Formats: sequence, structure tokens, C-alpha cells
Amino acid sequence: MEVIDAAEVIETLGFPYLRELSTFGALSDEVIADMLTNGVIKRFEKGEYVVRINQIAAEFKVVLRGKFAFYKHGEDCDILTRYFCPGEQMDFDLMIGLIPHNGIDVATEESMVLDIGSDQFYNLHVNFPADFGLLMINLSRELAREIAMLEDVIGEGAG
Repeated sequence: MEVIDAAEVIETLGFPYLRELSTFGALSDEVIADMLTNGVIKRFEKGEYVVRINQIAAEFKVVLRGKFAFYKHGEDCDILTRYFCPGEQMDFDLMIGLIPHNGIDVATEESMVLDIGSDQFYNLHVNFPADFGLLMINLSRELAREIAMLEDVIGEGAG
């Protein structure tokens, strides 16, 4: 894992690409730049992973590039439950719910994520209230999609 400078990421990816990511949808370039500058951007090589079992989530992540597999931690084994692709958030539900991490995130290819801590999240609310409202809609929409996906899986198992 390598930490990357926000200016380098903005230069490399560009605002048109960043605006297309679902978490950043309809946000101003100023807010996207603020999120990248005040967050922590990390690059992961294929196969690198993050294990945070039982740690209370103090941040969430936005996948900027690449793809992560999430393995839910179980008593006897870890089970692949889903993939996170560019624009999707990881761990927002855990941060908001003050829920401990319960799995392992593995980069399935070279990947880049933005960590947004709870303090930064609060500061976005204070400093950019209109954009913060849009961000909450984007994050809520993704949570709703995750719930629908889980309902589909449960429904298939019941039938």
C-alpha cells in the first residue's frame, strides 16, 4: 500500500472522470478537490489486503480505480460476499452505525481508494452544506442498492 498525493491523483484522473464516480455524482469540483486533499488516497497492488476485524470504523472509503473483493469474516472461514468497483463506497454503513469491521478487503487488481474520516465527513457538512446533502443522497442511494441486492440473494435462497 502506498499513500498518493491528491494533486497527482487529480492530475492523473481529472475532474471529468471523478465527477462520473457515483459517490461524487453532482458534487462541485471544489468539494471533490477538498475531499481528495483532506482525505488519504491509497494505492493497492493486486492481492494486497486490509484486515480490520472488530475495529470500530472511523472512516469510509471511495474506490477511485480498480476493484476490491470483500470477504466477510466467519468462525471457520472468510466468505466472498461482494465486489466494490470505481465510485462505490466501502464501510460507510459501518462508520455511521459505529459498527466494528467484520471482514477483509482485497484488491483484485491495482486499485486506488480515498479514505474519508469521520472528522472530515463532519467538516464537509459544516463547510459545504449543499454539496454535503448531495453526497448523502449519493451514499444513501448506494446503501439502498446494497439492500436490494441482499434482498435478491435472500429471495433466491428461499425459492
